Amino acid sequence: MITQSPPERVTVGLQLRNVEAINLEENAYHASFVLWVKWTGDADATKSLRFVNLLEAWALSLNPVFDEPLTLPDGRHYQRFVGEGRFFHKFELGSFPLDAQDVVLELEDVRRGSNEVVLELDDDSAVVEGLKVPGWIVGKTLRAVTTVAAKLGLPSESAHSRVQFGVTLERPRRVFFVTMFPPIALVLMCCWFVFFLRPIHVEARVGTVITALLTIVFLQLAFTDDLPYLGNTVLLDQIFNFSYALITAVLAECVVVMRWHDRAVSLEAALPSMPESERAVLDAERRTMRAKFEKLDARSKWGFPLIYAVGCALIVFIHALR
Repeated sequence: MITQSPPERVTVGLQLRNVEAINLEENAYHASFVLWVKWTGDADATKSLRFVNLLEAWALSLNPVFDEPLTLPDGRHYQRFVGEGRFFHKFELGSFPLDAQDVVLELEDVRRGSNEVVLELDDDSAVVEGLKVPGWIVGKTLRAVTTVAAKLGLPSESAHSRVQFGVTLERPRRVFFVTMFPPIALVLMCCWFVFFLRPIHVEARVGTVITALLTIVFLQLAFTDDLPYLGNTVLLDQIFNFSYALITAVLAECVVVMRWHDRAVSLEAALPSMPESERAVLDAERRTMRAKFEKLDARSKWGFPLIYAVGCALIVFIHALR
């Protein structure tokens, strides 16, 4: 009876030294790293290792440190490389600009299956101390060892061992709360001021609301210019959509108030020419119209900012729960 020998265990280690040129549209980034490999077999294990999430393979720089692999005291072979290249990983942008993105390097033995070699991630793998990525906060380290199976044109599936190492980059909260949201809130505040104008100032009220709407459109285009087309809305889009809805509601309130005001003014102008018997009825309707638009304006003064604050808080809270 023939007993199959256990697969060779190859230890792979990575030190992430630098991350830059993060491109959200292309789901790509440039990374500099140190790679080391330890193995026991006679065959050079480094020859069949490939980065499976590599972009522009022609631009990959992977230089061996030693001319020939070293032999460690435990009998294993050791080789180290210094490399840099452009890699990809699908970014999740649903929570933009309160998002966090994973920057990873994925290494696989593309020649030998998992029945011949099993990759292990060295415990010494780490992110270089003091790593800084402009515009991002360096978060937790990512480690994973998986097996990927596919037929690849063969009669049966071929499973290959894969290691993943990287880091989570978090966008600073101040990008949203200090840079993006204040201009939006300022535009909505200007829109809120229309409730302090008398209904007789038709052009000022309507002009302010329309200007606020156009300004919000411009801000959305400016803030989301670097994002790829996703087919769905991100957190910032939902904030803008809610702002559109509220500004439209303000415009509708202005129209209703101005119509009630015009009706009250026309009734007031008609009162002197009305018979005594009809004057009391028209005067009561005039007072009712005036009371209605004054009450609507008074309620809108406080309801508008309250609804906007609660709505934005709910949108952010729901995204935080995902």
